[in-house]
Amino acid sequence: MALNLFKKSKPKGEKKEEKKAETAEQKEAVVLSSGAADTSLVLRGAHVTEKAGFLNSLNQYVFKVASRSNKIEIKKAVEKMYGVKVDRVTVAVVPAKKRRLGRQEGERSGYKKAMVKLAAGHKIEVMTK
Repeated sequence: MALNLFKKSKPKGEKKEEKKAETAEQKEAVVLSSGAADTSLVLRGAHVTEKAGFLNSLNQYVFKVASRSNKIEIKKAVEKMYGVKVDRVTVAVVPAKKRRLGRQEGERSGYKKAMVKLAAGHKIEVMTK
């Protein structure tokens, strides 16, 4: 039977309370790290493709976003950054893809993108002409 001479034993009730406190702190850290307070952490940039250009004419805009962000955070970030009213947000996760060049294998990184539909009368100037 091994004795733990160097560890301090705690009453059983304190261990559970300590775990609960850690999870509450972790939840706060997740909210701050995902960019609820700072829009630059949520929005990575505009996703510029032919399809995204077509969606711009329908009052929808496509952005690359942080992988841990959710629809609510994306909506708040777009409204705060561009000063517009967001009607709807849809999110798609583009998976990473394996690529080869000869014998070298690699992986093209995946990302998360958000299609944001604005309310009628609102516009964003994504590409300056």
